[in-house]
Amino acid sequence: MRALGMIEGRDFVLEERYADGDETRLQSLAAELIALGVNVILATSQPSIAAAWRVTKSVPVIGRMVDDPVTDGMAQSLAQPGGNVTGVYTMTEEMNPKRLALLKEVAPAARRVGLLRQDFPSEGIAKRDWQNEELAAHQLELELFALNVRTADEVTTAFDQASANGVQGMVTFRNPTVVTYLELIAGLSRKRRLPAVFDAREYVEAGGLMSYGPNIDRTYRQLATYAYKLLHGTPVSNLPIEQPTTFELVINKRTANDIGISVPSSLLTRADKVIE
Repeated sequence: MRALGMIEGRDFVLEERYADGDETRLQSLAAELIALGVNVILATSQPSIAAAWRVTKSVPVIGRMVDDPVTDGMAQSLAQPGGNVTGVYTMTEEMNPKRLALLKEVAPAARRVGLLRQDFPSEGIAKRDWQNEELAAHQLELELFALNVRTADEVTTAFDQASANGVQGMVTFRNPTVVTYLELIAGLSRKRRLPAVFDAREYVEAGGLMSYGPNIDRTYRQLATYAYKLLHGTPVSNLPIEQPTTFELVINKRTANDIGISVPSSLLTRADKVIE
């Protein structure tokens, strides 16, 4: 916002609310912001976007979307959303087959891959994502092993199950549990010596092996332009939903060494960031 000439306290006031990992609080927090008379809601997760959208159909809601907003019913199309929700659709789930291919590249001996998941944002969408990942796994001669998680205890249990069932690598579907317990998940994958590929670099910075996805900082800079335009009177209906044009590959070489993985030099060369 500063880069756009907007100074906090002079040109805008930022009201922040946090659910502290409790998804059930999001809707009441969104309602609280609406009651304050906010002009724009910036939602920083898919559950936050959905909660704000359920509360208001008039106040603009912008955010980093993980799920297809057209499939979710929040938008008529990406080019013309037609409602009060817009922002950046990060195509997170569409990139899951690519992450699986990267895992195969870094751990070619792997045959069984654990997948941390839950029925999010709905059972139907979760089933579709699973089927797409199964197809990609079949083409890579990999077997997927479903690990359903909702709590921190279930995350720990999932890694116990992975070890007991011969899982040799790990991938995740982005959902509230995977986001809330990212440090726990990254730490357990390192502790259990499991090569894991995530959708965002935060996991790699927390000790996970590798991530592939849009640059988060760049995404939020895009969202700042939305906030700027909305605060200057541009109707939300005139702001198309954008998609990332580039994706970044981040590798934690220190983790690779700790878990006994030799990252191919071709992969290191392609990486946008290598944590030594």
